[in-house]
Amino acid sequence: MMQRRKRFIKGLSLLVVLVICGLLINNWIFKLNTMRLPELKKQAAQYVVQQYENKKNGLKSDFGSAENIDLETATISGPFLGVSQANLLMLNVDLYWVISSQETVVGTVEQDLGLFAIGSYFGTPKMWIQTRNAGLLQEMHNRNYRCLVRSFCGLGLSGWPPPYLADGYLGRYSPADGNFDIEKNDEQVSEIIESHLGEEHLDFMANPERVVDLVK
Repeated sequence: MMQRRKRFIKGLSLLVVLVICGLLINNWIFKLNTMRLPELKKQAAQYVVQQYENKKNGLKSDFGSAENIDLETATISGPFLGVSQANLLMLNVDLYWVISSQETVVGTVEQDLGLFAIGSYFGTPKMWIQTRNAGLLQEMHNRNYRCLVRSFCGLGLSGWPPPYLADGYLGRYSPADGNFDIEKNDEQVSEIIESHLGEEHLDFMANPERVVDLVK
């Protein structure tokens, strides 16, 4: 009986190790599970509608105001990546879907895919809406920049909010008022975006779809 239990525990431990190794290999070498992007985009659109209606009805909402959003014409584009790293290992992965209204960026829906991007395979990720980053993203789009949000776990080097990186540039925005600045930087991010999302997502404003169409 004791030997059987030991074999079971040993087999279970081996399975856990293999699963973790598989996730690490997929996360670091291969792309995310991009086949689920349409479903994740629909979930983002549903969250926009929910938070918009909450604001209109005087309930708790991620939107500070709903006056600059026309839900009938609002679109969702993207996504672009947010990554948290420890040394060279990519740990937590977020997706940022860009919300626009009347061809102007109003914010993002951020989806937390969790450790090793396991949320790109199943489930509904934790979501929230950020609007203070709208001015920075609009300017980065006007300049035709790529975009990758990157922070470093446990080191306190990135600050909050984390920087928005482009090839050769770094942007930051104020969470208090949305003011932003863009400065030159040595980072190159296109290769990371291509390897984990694909070349078609280098433009973070690509593939716009109306929110109301996505939630039908």
